[in-house]
Amino acid sequence: MSKISCILFDLDGTLLDSREPIVDALYAMVQQYLPYRFTRAELLKRFGESFDDFYYQISDQISSDVTKEELFQSYLKSMKSNHTDALKLFPSVCESLVQLKLLGYRLGIVTNKQREFVLKGLEQSGILDLFDTIVCVDDVNAGKPSPEPIVKAMDSLGVLPNQTMMVGDSRYDMIAARAAQVKCVLLEWYGQNKSQELLPDYCFSSFLEFLEIYIFTRNPQVEMGGK
Repeated sequence: MSKISCILFDLDGTLLDSREPIVDALYAMVQQYLPYRFTRAELLKRFGESFDDFYYQISDQISSDVTKEELFQSYLKSMKSNHTDALKLFPSVCESLVQLKLLGYRLGIVTNKQREFVLKGLEQSGILDLFDTIVCVDDVNAGKPSPEPIVKAMDSLGVLPNQTMMVGDSRYDMIAARAAQVKCVLLEWYGQNKSQELLPDYCFSSFLEFLEIYIFTRNPQVEMGGK
């Protein structure tokens, strides 16, 4: 069996604690076009759902003269107004990514987020230069749960499925990983979710737990801090 040499990461809810600004933007859009249809708490439970899937759920309730693109642009406008100011890395993410680079892993981002926001978020968080490839929803015909973004990332790095691992926080990540035939790791920063029903290969409550249990047990000579 080939050794894992490439680790691909989802962004929101995996590396970036960005749930609040994303839900805020979605709530602003809903209040504009479907006032009182959803509470903010209800939208919070849907975090991780793709915009396309959300639109499918509400399309029959939207006025016929309102297009999907109009809704999406409303969502983007709200995102632009406060998104980067509210972003923060989850604990130990930066140090852990540095450790993975020191160990020789090739790292990538595979996200259903637009490139504009991805690059801003990574740059603001100080981790942009740690990634060897970045695949955003703009770069593919179909985002996760399609395997296309993962396959595109592997192709750009010249790695095979049996050398690759996908780390994410949602069912979209797990489904895409299975379809791409790569190992899948579920991070549950926000607590247990239904993605466990998809039987990920590994499940951890934090990035540090993933590093200590999965990575360091395979590289016992390395400790945090690179010593």
